[in-house]
Amino acid sequence: MWRWIIGWVVWFFILPASVVAQADEGILILSPADQQVLQGVIEVQARVSFDDVQTYELLFGYSGDTDERNLFLLTQGNSIPDSQLRHRWDTTLIPDGDYRLVLRVYLINGERREAVVETVRVRNYSVVESPTASGLVLSTAPVVPTPPETPTPLPVTSTPPKPNPGSVQPVQWTTSVLRSVGITIVLFVILGGLIRLRRPKKRR
Repeated sequence: MWRWIIGWVVWFFILPASVVAQADEGILILSPADQQVLQGVIEVQARVSFDDVQTYELLFGYSGDTDERNLFLLTQGNSIPDSQLRHRWDTTLIPDGDYRLVLRVYLINGERREAVVETVRVRNYSVVESPTASGLVLSTAPVVPTPPETPTPLPVTSTPPKPNPGSVQPVQWTTSVLRSVGITIVLFVILGGLIRLRRPKKRR
């Protein structure tokens, strides 16, 4: 009877704990840490200590949502150089919120191992809450808000109107009048001379 009870205790409590420990062995997300605030482009760093890696994938989803269909792929590959995985993640491409990171490694023998960071806080466009013990800001390329452009008024310069080529200017009018008067005087002088020449001379 006691053996039966001990066997059930081992099956339900000790054995699942060893399976979970095995699932986390050899794979670890080094950065970012849980509850960390992310801004801009950050670098995800992980260590994988398996020699028989067939493929891997780095995914993210909403924090607290464990549905496999709601995970989005960040990167994937077939090999991890020097057991160190590095990926630059542009957090400005997603809305602000709380997310979870999942790193999965598929081994040649068909096993799947994974490491999870349950909550990272993306805060590019919203106010960062009061930091907690592990809530440090991780940012390699922070987003700087662009100040609104203020329109610069253009200087108003008064431009004199161009003269109408068809209109008579005052200078031209004065010159024309003086020219007409001069021609009239010359004509009168010539006409008077002709009249004098035509008059008959008186006989003495």
